[in-house]
Amino acid sequence: MKTRRALIIDDEPLARTALRELLTAHPEIEIVGEAGSAAEALALFRKFQPDLLFLDVQMPKKDAFALLPDLVPVPDIIFVTAYGCFAVKAFEVNAMDFLMKPILPERLKLALARLDKPAIRKAKPFSKDMPIFLYANREMRVVTAMEITNIKAEHNYSRVHLVTHKPMMVLRKISEWKRLLPPEFFLRIDRSNILNLSLVREIVSQPNLCAEVRFQNSPEVVKLGLLAARRLRKAMLNFSTVSMPS
Repeated sequence: MKTRRALIIDDEPLARTALRELLTAHPEIEIVGEAGSAAEALALFRKFQPDLLFLDVQMPKKDAFALLPDLVPVPDIIFVTAYGCFAVKAFEVNAMDFLMKPILPERLKLALARLDKPAIRKAKPFSKDMPIFLYANREMRVVTAMEITNIKAEHNYSRVHLVTHKPMMVLRKISEWKRLLPPEFFLRIDRSNILNLSLVREIVSQPNLCAEVRFQNSPEVVKLGLLAARRLRKAMLNFSTVSMPS
């Protein structure tokens, strides 16, 4: 197991101490700092750029899920909390593990072993009607794939545009979305964009040899370069509802 630089983030000093003592049995984990709030955690994260966070969920002013969008590049995260109700949400943001307090030594050992086996936490691909949980700061929304018009890459995050709701910035790379979304409907058209072909309303050519893509029941407009526009037009031959003015 490779050495990892870790932060312990918990607003309870006794909880931080207990975890630090448990980690003495794991020399591969180097603790570079401790924080009692999201603000302290962000400052230490930017200073040390750790590989791993042991992260409590409930903290004053700003909870763990509100902190996550500020963490770039995204580290591995092991949630440590007394509240099991956060487990589903934790794994939806790709947590490595979810530990309940008080932490048992064997359970901690198992969580650390998972750090070298990222494949075990991969989500299964979505069907078109499967519920998808989207988390952004303190907001959660449950949608299906067919409510997503398009997805725009934002570094380690992605902006998910929806038919009936405002866009949501979520902690998931566009490469992961490509793996998860049903390929018969979704196309990664370039490095930054995934489009739901079934919701494309029209592709409008522009004077600069680019194109604008518009969607059904959505004000969203995606601008594409020449090659991406050609790829999209070819893909849209399988969908009869699209309008493609010259």
